[in-house]
Amino acid sequence: MANKFNSYFTDIAQILANNIPDTTSSFEDYLSPPSTNSFGLAETTPEEIIKLGRTIRLSHSKGIDDVDPFVASPSLINISRPLSEIVNYSFNTGIFPNALKIATVVPILKRGERDNVANYRPISVLPFFAKIFEKLMYERLSNFLDKTNVIYPSQHGFQAGRSPSMPLLSIQDKISEAIENNEYSLGVFFDLAKAFDTVNHNILLKKLNNYGIRGVQLEWFASYLANRSQMVYCNGAYSIMRTVRFGVPQGSNLGPILFLIFINDLPSASQLMYFVLFADDTNVFYSNSSLTSLYQIVNTELIKIANWFQANKLSLNLDKTNYILFRSHRKNCSTSSNTLCINGCPINQVTSSKFLGVILDQHLTWKEHLKAISYKIAKNVGILKRASYLLPSHVRLTLYYTLVYPYLTYCNLVWASTYKSNLQRLSILLKRAIRYVAGVPYGSHTSQLFLEFKLLKIEQIRIVQIGVFIYRYEHNLLPAIYSHLFLRASEVHSYPTRNSKSYRQPFAHTNTRLFSIRFAGVNVWNSIPLSIRQLPSLYIFKSKLRHYLIQQIT
Repeated sequence: MANKFNSYFTDIAQILANNIPDTTSSFEDYLSPPSTNSFGLAETTPEEIIKLGRTIRLSHSKGIDDVDPFVASPSLINISRPLSEIVNYSFNTGIFPNALKIATVVPILKRGERDNVANYRPISVLPFFAKIFEKLMYERLSNFLDKTNVIYPSQHGFQAGRSPSMPLLSIQDKISEAIENNEYSLGVFFDLAKAFDTVNHNILLKKLNNYGIRGVQLEWFASYLANRSQMVYCNGAYSIMRTVRFGVPQGSNLGPILFLIFINDLPSASQLMYFVLFADDTNVFYSNSSLTSLYQIVNTELIKIANWFQANKLSLNLDKTNYILFRSHRKNCSTSSNTLCINGCPINQVTSSKFLGVILDQHLTWKEHLKAISYKIAKNVGILKRASYLLPSHVRLTLYYTLVYPYLTYCNLVWASTYKSNLQRLSILLKRAIRYVAGVPYGSHTSQLFLEFKLLKIEQIRIVQIGVFIYRYEHNLLPAIYSHLFLRASEVHSYPTRNSKSYRQPFAHTNTRLFSIRFAGVNVWNSIPLSIRQLPSLYIFKSKLRHYLIQQIT
């Protein structure tokens, strides 16, 4: 069984590559001119390794080296000097040790039938010291990419200072703008088959060279990718070792950032489409007042995007790729004669689609997402109810933060910007959960309970998240694509005004636009007391804002 899994995991990339249609395009056609910057690799020190050891997640997951990170991480101080010399030798010679390239893979069932190997996800565990090498290289590579602005601005995956809410805010802003302008907007949600596992090493290395990773540094990455192998552990048995010829190493620190580099030039395939990326989650959007023109233009651009995927040896899963026609409730829509196609295959049109765990619907009301999380919260509130008779209140509160709170907070600033009536079901469930936490009878008033346990309501969670977003905007802590979201009153008037420290409220005709961050954000920020807005740190700001909002509960 272990051998069967290992054969599937190591062969699937080649099988998918063989099925990719031929194209006259080359991946090099989409690359920008070679960077004039070059990646310099600074040596490490014992002090850096000791500091790095404190950031390694302590677990008991052992790789083929049988080194327990829980034991090894605190002990790095004892071997930091010789280890730093080994790492520096690797950096200076461009050689990554072969012993650190062997992964132990555990198959985990995703969904579906248990006897189908395609329904399993490979979880890789690498040798402990491979993590040291990778973390040190990751710090250097990510700093270089940040300084040279290599990564596409609307790529939100695996980067410090970014969160899943940011691409959703971008999508909300783009679509609401189209609805405000009385336009249709098409959003295509691509699904890539085994994207991380099918990365072509030769293409990746040439892209690294194009972005400025050259010489010994490029040799190091070539060595890092070459001659990798893995074995599967299943039901107490190990498979034979097999070579991994494709993909970025799963379970590694460098794998995600290497994938970002690999897919970085995708937006160059189309100059018209608006790309929103989160690692391999690829979405494109385009708006037009004419439905016929919209479909014609997007179909033309999809040919170009499909050519990019083929040239870069990535496989599209057309069964899971879909699109939404976003529009206002009032806008007529007759799509019987309009279809979108990729490689001659029609794409499925849907009324809602999930992206990063949040369901977008065709009218941008978030009703489908609210329905989905209400269902999950209702089940977990039932668990809380059954446990409330057996556990003390502090444990019940912990259960609330585990079973209910994450659903209320995840991307709240996006989906909670809607009509209050849409949030009514969630509000009822939240009050029910609070009563079980407090152990009070059904129907009891909850305002005092929110104060007692220092809990926020749904709207207040939204205010905190929007407040934190704009605080980061104020202090230039957001990615550059958000640098012109808001306009101060002082930037409009040439003379001092009472609201010079506030943002100017823009005008919109539709509620859909008013719910977007450009508009709702201004309302929220201007409603926060100036004394809180001017606090010196994000941590203090968030703490004081929470305290202020809890005191406002009535």
